[in-house]
Amino acid sequence: MPPADSDADLGEFVDVSPPRARGPLIRLLLALLGAGLVAGVVIVIGGSLLGSWSQTEQGFCRVTWAPCTELSLASVESLSGIDLPEGTEVVSGYAQELGTLHEFRAVVVLPESGRATMSNAYQEADELDSVPRAARDLAEPRYWLRPVEDADGHDVAVTGTRDGRTVIVFDERQVPAAP
Repeated sequence: MPPADSDADLGEFVDVSPPRARGPLIRLLLALLGAGLVAGVVIVIGGSLLGSWSQTEQGFCRVTWAPCTELSLASVESLSGIDLPEGTEVVSGYAQELGTLHEFRAVVVLPESGRATMSNAYQEADELDSVPRAARDLAEPRYWLRPVEDADGHDVAVTGTRDGRTVIVFDERQVPAAP
């Protein structure tokens, strides 16, 4: 093709935009990534704080699906049916009611001269089919049963001593039969 003599021979002029800079696009992607990261951190931290709070008696436990992992002395007395002396320490506790499932486990240490009458709610047994793990190191253990309707359930307590103090271990698991 011969060289063009004039601009008219080249055709119409067309405006060509300058090439787009990639800077704004990269900044937008980094901003979105940062916002997603911040949202993820807030969700994880908020979820763990809400999860721990919900498992205390002031939280959602025993109101929703959340189990109670911290029980007050009043709750242990209510769930076990045993009056415990003033000064009893709740070492650990767990309670959950999920549908018809009822679970309750607690370890309490009575004060030096404290006594609890187990026979008001439980019957003494010679031995248990399965001793709760928290009661395996108790000296002079006594075993207590409370009848349950659920064939797969159990409602047991073990009393004994540890470090010279009376300890009671409660272990219940029941799925009541439908009415």
